[in-house]
Amino acid sequence: MREERETENKKELVVWHEFDGPGDTSIEVLEEICRLYSERYGVHIISEVMSIQELGDRLVDIEHTGKGPHMAFVPADMVVFKDRALLSEAPVELFASELGENMRLSMTMEGTAYGVPILTGNHLVLYYNKDIYAQPPASWEEIEQLSESLKQRGIKPIGGDMSQSYWFMPFFTAFGGWPLKDGKADLVNESMRDALQFVKSRIEQGVLANLDGPTALLEQFIAGELGAIICGEWIFNYLDRNLGQKLGVAKLPDIGGKPSVPFHSSIGLIYPNDSLESEDRESILSFTQFMLSEECQMKWAELVQRIPSNGNVQRNLLAQGSPNKQAILSLLDHSRTMPIHPNMIAIWASIGAGLDVLQKGQAESAYDAIVQREEMIINAVK
Repeated sequence: MREERETENKKELVVWHEFDGPGDTSIEVLEEICRLYSERYGVHIISEVMSIQELGDRLVDIEHTGKGPHMAFVPADMVVFKDRALLSEAPVELFASELGENMRLSMTMEGTAYGVPILTGNHLVLYYNKDIYAQPPASWEEIEQLSESLKQRGIKPIGGDMSQSYWFMPFFTAFGGWPLKDGKADLVNESMRDALQFVKSRIEQGVLANLDGPTALLEQFIAGELGAIICGEWIFNYLDRNLGQKLGVAKLPDIGGKPSVPFHSSIGLIYPNDSLESEDRESILSFTQFMLSEECQMKWAELVQRIPSNGNVQRNLLAQGSPNKQAILSLLDHSRTMPIHPNMIAIWASIGAGLDVLQKGQAESAYDAIVQREEMIINAVK
């Protein structure tokens, strides 16, 4: 049973997505593309927005309910839900002229593609206020040296959402950590212990402000109450609209001479509930092709300043984009591809459990919370 509606004899296809935050202007482009496709091809595309948590919950429920959308627009790692969401295999070879080989592989798990990438990037960068930092701080040591003078002016040196596993990962990598080793979780080690201690101590010292990512973090940065923030490339357009020439973009600050390496990934279309095996296959693939057209890909780049997956459009942006946009593109080279593996579901949850404890307790207690979940991680199944 598929979510489909018929009005005035026009076929309707449903797309689930999670562009739901107040700063996530991407919804503007998605809705515009859906409107254009409907006008030109006579197929009404219904976009249904929800939180990332609800999106994941609804996808994994499909195996029990048999109800799902024709498509979902999701971060690449959600292809790990392939069995529970009943994902169709994605025929990425049909889009070879738009997508390079590495891009076509970016939503692949265990040798099979389950999604078609539409956007890429999705990486954390340092945003800084040029009125506060004349030059971007290259290291945490530099931030700490400047912190007292900034705090005397009522300015918090740097902020991030340290309740989120994705925000924590660059600290873990700076201490030599990586979440997977030989396909198994690798969180219980000195790298994790040191990263938790580093984050906790900087929060306690007032160097690092721990704020809600979609709300307070952005609000205080725009108000000039934060000198810099760690946040994703996906929020650039919102910050650019609000800060203009004050906004700078740079690499995440090093820790003890070691780089803080964030993840990067794709965001693309997946096909739940075996939708590509249905009578709607051609309409679904036609919409996918439209999303990858240079016309639509340029809309993402020009209207909301996201990074398109189409190789030709990417090259044009590198040649012609603003300095900040070129910086965001170049910072992809300072990130690593986010692992797509069944065990990552439990890994994210386990880091999150540790960060929950870190908000209220000590770093060692947070580490213990992760250790306690190690057995669950190891035994995580698809």
